[in-house]
Amino acid sequence: MAAMEIAVEIGTSYTSVYLSGQGIVLREPTVVAFMNDGGRKKVRAVGDKAMEMIGKTPEKTTVVTPVVDGIIADPDTCAVMLKEYIRKILPENYLFFPKIRAILGVPTGLSVEERKMYEDVLAAARITDVTMIENIMLSGIGIDLPINLPNGGFVVNIGGGVTEIAAISLSGVISGCGVTVGGNMMDKALIDYIAGKFSLKVGINAVRKLKHGIGSLSPNDNSQMDVEGIDIRTKIPTGVTVYATDIREAVLPYYNKICDAVENIINECPPAIAADIYKTGIYVVGGAGSIFGLGDLMKERLKLNVYFPPDPSYAAILGAGKLLGDEKLLHEILM
Repeated sequence: MAAMEIAVEIGTSYTSVYLSGQGIVLREPTVVAFMNDGGRKKVRAVGDKAMEMIGKTPEKTTVVTPVVDGIIADPDTCAVMLKEYIRKILPENYLFFPKIRAILGVPTGLSVEERKMYEDVLAAARITDVTMIENIMLSGIGIDLPINLPNGGFVVNIGGGVTEIAAISLSGVISGCGVTVGGNMMDKALIDYIAGKFSLKVGINAVRKLKHGIGSLSPNDNSQMDVEGIDIRTKIPTGVTVYATDIREAVLPYYNKICDAVENIINECPPAIAADIYKTGIYVVGGAGSIFGLGDLMKERLKLNVYFPPDPSYAAILGAGKLLGDEKLLHEILM
């Protein structure tokens, strides 16, 4: 293998890699577990295996999440993780490390210093030919919006650490922002809610199962699910029944903040663009955008149509993969 083209998305919750000609070849949690080996940090696990260790590690093992609120907060750990992921996608019998060209999805509004940090992280993983494109633009491409036209579309990407919002026209962002509201913040809010209401301490994996199982923003949803944890008063393992309405009460304020941000961005758009948005509606992607009832909430709050494309968690990485084979569109975006 002499050369390889890939697309990379390093998200707060998940890191994805798209290999040209094959599609998405890796999607694992943005997590690394280190073991203290005589004062030196040694990688014990990355991704899925590291995620399973959260809340269960022995004294000498530390689990690190290198991306916070959508931005790389621990470049060294992130580079270690990405290097391991690149090794995973290489053929087992490769003799020489290939030259890698990458399209990298990045958050909206990175500073010069932050862009340099992303370049350094990829260089440490032996990826030196990097083109950075904003995730919100990639999300539009991933769901087949005509981003190169005057009415390209309006995208809301609700990720793990940040929600990115943008009106796109002629391969550029007309009005957009990133707000530090995402699925991880909602997970912590749900942990606190269960502790306060039920006096039960639960872990992050438990609340994510609750969200995926019965997560709902509908006030009339009667779904229920049992969850186990530690009684805060007695310190004894026990369980309680949590209802969809409990999840709604815990996370609704965060989705209302997202609706407020969407409304503000639309109001900042030129009148012609805003009029088009009210005609065509908005598109919601990202893992935290898949909760039941979100469409009804946003329609009621914003008074416009809301669309949820298939596989919303993969929108950005699929868009980056499409750009690998579309030099013309890539050139238009970079211009």
